[in-house]
Amino acid sequence: MLNVHRLLLLSSFHCRHIRYFSTHTFDINPEVKLALNEHRPIVACETAILTHGLPRPSNIETCLHIEKIIREYGSIPATIAILNGRIKVGLTQNELEQLGTLNNIEKASRRDLPYLISRQASAGTTVAATMLIAHICGIPLFATGGIGGVHRDSIITGDISSDLDELGRTPVCVISSGVKSILDIPKTLEYLETKGVGVYTFGDTDEFPNFFTRTNEYRSRSCAAIRSIDEAARLVRSMIDLKLDSGLLLAVPIDKEDELEEGGGEKIEAIIRESLERATKEKITGNKVTPFVLSEIRRQTGNKSIKTNQKLIYKNARIASQIAVALSSIKSNSSSLIIIGARNIDLHIQLNADFTPHNSSTIPCRLRQNLGGVAYNVTHALHLLRNHSIRLLTVSGTSNLLTTNDSTPTLIHEIEGESTASYISLLDSKTNELICGFGDMDIYERQITPSFLDKNLSILINSQWIMFDANLSQLTMKYLIDIGNKYKKYLVFISAGGPNKARRINSYLKDIHVLFCNRLEFQAITESSSSIEFNLKNLFKKNSNLKLICITMGSDGVLICINGKLKKYQALITDKEQQNIKNVTGAGDSFAAGVMNQLLKTNFNNIDRAIACGLLSAKFTLQSANTISEQLKIIDDIMIDEICLKELKYEIIDM
Repeated sequence: MLNVHRLLLLSSFHCRHIRYFSTHTFDINPEVKLALNEHRPIVACETAILTHGLPRPSNIETCLHIEKIIREYGSIPATIAILNGRIKVGLTQNELEQLGTLNNIEKASRRDLPYLISRQASAGTTVAATMLIAHICGIPLFATGGIGGVHRDSIITGDISSDLDELGRTPVCVISSGVKSILDIPKTLEYLETKGVGVYTFGDTDEFPNFFTRTNEYRSRSCAAIRSIDEAARLVRSMIDLKLDSGLLLAVPIDKEDELEEGGGEKIEAIIRESLERATKEKITGNKVTPFVLSEIRRQTGNKSIKTNQKLIYKNARIASQIAVALSSIKSNSSSLIIIGARNIDLHIQLNADFTPHNSSTIPCRLRQNLGGVAYNVTHALHLLRNHSIRLLTVSGTSNLLTTNDSTPTLIHEIEGESTASYISLLDSKTNELICGFGDMDIYERQITPSFLDKNLSILINSQWIMFDANLSQLTMKYLIDIGNKYKKYLVFISAGGPNKARRINSYLKDIHVLFCNRLEFQAITESSSSIEFNLKNLFKKNSNLKLICITMGSDGVLICINGKLKKYQALITDKEQQNIKNVTGAGDSFAAGVMNQLLKTNFNNIDRAIACGLLSAKFTLQSANTISEQLKIIDDIMIDEICLKELKYEIIDM
């Protein structure tokens, strides 16, 4: 029986800047985790309304009812908070009630998270903190009452809510009733425009609402009116596909019958101005101003503002849930890929040029430690290439010797009692070529089993492409291939660990669509002494599913067979640049990632662009000390077009 100690969900396909987080910081509710894995609709909710926005017991009743509405309209609520120093994503009812009854509780924005976590404190999350946490987890929709904004005395105090900056740097769509009416709406909209935030009104008008009332005093306008749920879902889908660094604000006017004051907000406006003047006199400043003014509105309206607040946020929750459901049915413009295989702790040893080994002596060398493994390297490279429809599925031990802020989108099952896989490479001092390697990677054969795949079946089903490396056992490979065939997925095999492991795929070539390997591994796969060209042609004749084979040949470039036609591409690195090669260990993985980056966009329709992207990725990695070059970030369509036009050289091999 597979003993899964805990699952680290590092990202989802919705993410733009996918970040690493530790299990010692986050608790993701199992229901939310399952919904993320299965790409079911989710709506994030904040808890500042619970801890600071509403009085007891209305605060708890309101938040529970928000969750109920989200469920009724087809989505999973993910209420976010800080509880005893842990980031909670999806509160239980007990946790929500506990948080709603605590005294002297903090309010957490982005800046407060490290401090509160380090002190094991509890806090309600603001719009800014909730956006950030939702985005890290891959939740693109968030429902709230009203966001913060530019304060009316900002010219004097400089008081501008961090919610606005978060909207400018975090791609989440916030559904709210605009900004809180105690703020300066025109200046807030100007600030959001400066930050590149799309602001839209849900309904038949583009007039921006005034929170407690449908219209604002200044008749300020949003970018446009979004008139339907489907239109809103397409808007969010476009934000995700464009991979923007900024979010969206969808302002939902309160229903006319629920307005706090019919026919305009003159009375509310008078209360706000009076309360702000009183706050100034009493030296109430910073994040204490808003709760003070809202409490005055409650007092002077006989608590009618509480009912209005509840009505508007219930409507926002309903609309957010409906948008999430519609969004889940809209496919991304790029195909999704799940990669299964190795994520190791790698230690690279580069021997010094001149040394004489003696018994019991210390050999001088350079050491470099990082995360590695073929499946990990390909995922990391694709992430650097800004492809955000990919994830790595792997296993590790509970003890991790390498602590790193890793942003690679990964689902890790930590196994109790296991050791994390490790690999040591010994590199030549002059050429950086691999002399030999030492691997402790049996965990993948022991723990990535058919049972493991069954537990993650929903992830496999929801991916158009499945890629796996040679670290899996033959039994697991066969089971994975059977799943791919049953659900009509593209299957990609990338060799790892040399010729011996490469042979594992031999019996299943008829079911593979894409194959990546080097020439020695290809010879082992084909088990033939004939020429590589002959074996390539023969392999395609015998295996009708094969669409693309890529064989890396070092400085000789790449030999490919696409739909039975052979082409040999020259490496992009010149003879002069050969002298600047710093690392060869990740070049093949970078090449495979570059090719896959284009296949995910265009399938097999433009193989030259795919190879160009692969060769350019490999070139950057060869010239980098890192296993995968950070320079992959700069590769874009224009650069690939120029490579195809000016540098890409190949010959067609006539068999």
